[in-house]
Amino acid sequence: MKQFTVRIRTSLPLILLTLLLTACGSSSRLNLKASYTEQDIYHDGLFGAPTQLINLDEVFALTPAQREAFLKTFHSKEYRKLSDSQRIYKFLEHQLDNFNFHSRTLVATDAMAQNAGNCMSLAILTRALSQLTHVGISYELARTPPVYQLEGNLQLSSQHIRTVVYNKTATTTKQFVKPNDKVRIDYFSTLGSRTLRKVKKQEFHALFYSNRAAEAMIDGDHNLAYWNLKEALHIQPDNLVAINMLGVLYDRIGANEYAERAYIYGLSFSQGHLELMNNYHKFLVNAGRLNEAQMIANELENYNDPDPFKWLDLANQEMAQANYRKAIKFYEKAAELADYMHQPYAGIAKASFELGLNAQAIRAMQQALENSHTAQTTSIYQAKYDLIKAQKNLN
Repeated sequence: MKQFTVRIRTSLPLILLTLLLTACGSSSRLNLKASYTEQDIYHDGLFGAPTQLINLDEVFALTPAQREAFLKTFHSKEYRKLSDSQRIYKFLEHQLDNFNFHSRTLVATDAMAQNAGNCMSLAILTRALSQLTHVGISYELARTPPVYQLEGNLQLSSQHIRTVVYNKTATTTKQFVKPNDKVRIDYFSTLGSRTLRKVKKQEFHALFYSNRAAEAMIDGDHNLAYWNLKEALHIQPDNLVAINMLGVLYDRIGANEYAERAYIYGLSFSQGHLELMNNYHKFLVNAGRLNEAQMIANELENYNDPDPFKWLDLANQEMAQANYRKAIKFYEKAAELADYMHQPYAGIAKASFELGLNAQAIRAMQQALENSHTAQTTSIYQAKYDLIKAQKNLN
């Protein structure tokens, strides 16, 4: 069964889709010049009638009762000495019981009513609340270890987006805050996370529809997935997340010509986009075009991307498909770029163990143990180390 990689943005203060980054300082030898226009990558006739999608005003709307409940708390005596941004933070802090990495992308009304949703849902809810106050809001893409889910033959990888709320004005001197005081809403921060860049509003809106498309693909609703992706690309025509997912969608229904159009069209924007390259490589292999596939494989192997998490992501994808030797190559690239991380060495150990390379697995697991930061991780790695060593002694 073919397995494709899609990045679903389940992350806000928690996580969301990895496909948006292009490579920095890379030297690509690919020369994929698309003669296609954006319209050439669409084929409405392969899908049902246009689905009525929720509009952006509805995404960020709250019911009158929800607005009233929030504002009552916002202006309460308990919150009086807090700045506006701090009030939003405190209100949301009490709303997080059922938010997690794996839930669906909900609009603000549903997220507040259910006290649930993924991180993008939380970002949407934060935006909806901010619209009732005088604070400003922005989003940041943070670099953290991705979170993985496997749904059928779709591997989902999440990346982390943080919400920033800030005070445009200080209404009273009693607040003791600077006018531009910022509060980062990141309740699920991880060790070593750092800001990569800001996420513009247009991109954030496109990602909502990309998320909805990914969830529709999980449900097997190709029609809904297609129209969500088309809306995402209407908002941001060069959004590589949506372009990659469109290629995967066509591939899933056997529309090979349009799948290839989407991959090449996306790579013409960014020929260093690892997710697109990897999915296009899988497409060529499945089509039996092995010489072309080898060119992409060589490019991936020799590619110079400075972000270790991208290589870690690709390695984990190959592990999920039992491509252990290819996985080791990608883990080694991640380790070269960030020898302080434990995840690449743990991956090398696991892949090596599957290949029967127990001595190599032991060395890699020893390094993973040295790099681990928490008691829980150390305990897990120690158990795996003991297992591998016991297996080696039996052979």
